[in-house]
Amino acid sequence: MPGRSGRMDRWREGSLSVRNPFSLLAKASVVSCLSALLLLFGFDGLRKDARADPPVQEVTLSQAVERALAARPDLKAEAARVQSARETVGQSRAADYPQLSASFQTLYGNSLFGFFLFPNYNYEDLNLLTVTLTQNLLDFGKTGSQIDQSRWSYRAEEARRRTLWLSTIRDAESDYFTLLADQHQVLADKKSLEDATLQLARARLRYATGTGIVLDVTRARVNVESARLALIRSRDQVRTDAVNLAQVMGLEKNVRLVARDVAHDPNTLESPDPDRDLPVALSHRPEWKEARANVEAARAGLKNARSQNWPSLNALFQSFTATLPRGALPFTYIPNNSPYSTFNFGGILTVPIFEGGYMVHQTARARSDLLTAIDTRESVRLQVSADLRKAAIAISDARQQLEEARAEEENARKNDMLVEEAYRQGQVQSVDVMDAQTALRQARESVIRARYLLMNGFVAYQYARGTIEPPTTSKPPSPENLR
Repeated sequence: MPGRSGRMDRWREGSLSVRNPFSLLAKASVVSCLSALLLLFGFDGLRKDARADPPVQEVTLSQAVERALAARPDLKAEAARVQSARETVGQSRAADYPQLSASFQTLYGNSLFGFFLFPNYNYEDLNLLTVTLTQNLLDFGKTGSQIDQSRWSYRAEEARRRTLWLSTIRDAESDYFTLLADQHQVLADKKSLEDATLQLARARLRYATGTGIVLDVTRARVNVESARLALIRSRDQVRTDAVNLAQVMGLEKNVRLVARDVAHDPNTLESPDPDRDLPVALSHRPEWKEARANVEAARAGLKNARSQNWPSLNALFQSFTATLPRGALPFTYIPNNSPYSTFNFGGILTVPIFEGGYMVHQTARARSDLLTAIDTRESVRLQVSADLRKAAIAISDARQQLEEARAEEENARKNDMLVEEAYRQGQVQSVDVMDAQTALRQARESVIRARYLLMNGFVAYQYARGTIEPPTTSKPPSPENLR
């Protein structure tokens, strides 16, 4: 019967629970041990995570830029290349100075046929000392064009170092402003989370008192989770920005950088005008100077290649001092085993006649290099103009966004106050209050993004104009102070 079978099942369960009390105690002990282990390892993991948190280091804009300029390896490598280019200029100039060389030869068994030609010939060392002095007299511009080419190459390398120096300042300031913007975004997200939490508490209170509905509580809970998720994302973005800034600054230690607020933007411009600032950019942009120097270096290279077809005239003075072995020569007027000296002087005229077309191909290659440098210079000119216009457009757009964002924030604040007052009077619903709070949070975020977008636009325009400078009076390091 159903009733009887149910009573029998309950009796069996009760009898089992009474008969096996130790099994329940064992299960409870196992659960307690597992809980203790989990708590132990969990707190140990929390302690490890706490120990793994990097230390906080505050940094200002000037400190970030100065550290980046002092620690970037690319700048040090470029300074070494500038020094190498300067030494190349001195190497080219050395061809205009006299060349003095000396050689000493020691020959053993100096004559294979001496034994057969001279009686009683003994194999001994032959010592020969030769001193040579040469001076270039005329090479039809070969040395001069080589000096010009190396000098313009040095100027191009110097301009390339200046380009890297300015780009380092731009990267440091841009990453700093990005980090600062995301830090303010974290503060805004914290405020949004506080507002959403307060709104959830109010919704629950209204629902508990019977003046609200469960939908308000659900929507408020969704807003809290959305605000919490936005805060997590903004904090992760701040960590990423700090890593990027530390990379630009050359920091190898695991530190968490915190950017301080900037009281005054050093790159602020009143009215950027690309057409007006184009001559300024062409006189300051190191890329343009490098392109012009490359054109002049290529032109000097073409002149040097053409000069290879012309003869060259050198003056020569040589002195020979030899020590002959005993009995080497059966002449009474040449003393054996004594130093024997002689000298000669004159000129050497070298006329190239045929080298398999080497000079023809060399000249054609130099002409192609010159055309390439000229086209590259025009491309750089267009790039400078385009950079100015793009940066000006970015500044104008950022200013408009900032004005609109500030107006939107002011309107959202007034709307939030009016809606809150209307809700107290019972004229609107709680959904309208939450919508007003959401609009205010979005307006705050828009102001933050527009403000630092404008700062980055100023950085880009100053870099495009070639007038970006660090917040302090730092200057590019001199090649003489490389080490």
